[in-house]
Amino acid sequence: MISDFFETNNYFVDKKNGFQESCHIYNEKRERIGRIKQKFSLIQKVLPTIIGKSILPFNIEIRSANGGLEATISKRGSFLKSEIVIHDANGKKIGAINPNFSFSKPEFKILNTSNHVIAEICDPWKKSNFIINDSSENQIGSINNNWNGTMKNIAPSTDSYRISVMLNYAKDEEKIAILSSAIVLNMCFLN
Repeated sequence: MISDFFETNNYFVDKKNGFQESCHIYNEKRERIGRIKQKFSLIQKVLPTIIGKSILPFNIEIRSANGGLEATISKRGSFLKSEIVIHDANGKKIGAINPNFSFSKPEFKILNTSNHVIAEICDPWKKSNFIINDSSENQIGSINNNWNGTMKNIAPSTDSYRISVMLNYAKDEEKIAILSSAIVLNMCFLN
């Protein structure tokens, strides 16, 4: 069952650093609606200073404000091409992220359970704001790392970002996969 966590279309994420990677998630009403949490082993805390976090395996949980699990994102293995899998709150695989690294045009393809591309995030290294396109290259969302305005005072961190998904894009599993992909991109690949 999908909770109301995914009923909003704008997510404001304020990143907090420490021994555990954690972020608070707010809606447009300034209400804290959730939290993102990533636990690190001792090796995972030390190695990113040497080789970068995107190469290491990870497990990220998206939780509601009351602590209920909403989704998990995990990467197994230790290579850039390892599969990044997205599961819903019940542990059912709902998608995957296929990062494709090249110096000219890095891409993050978001796949459904049938491994068909449902969305793509392109050129994230070139700017702090970028769009999310569906498989027909129509914009269905955006990630803005330089947001301000009404949420700036509630989440003043320089590592804050806003994820927006278009109002007419309401396919629940795909929306969870797209939101999860934007979170992984910011937590593991853009830092």
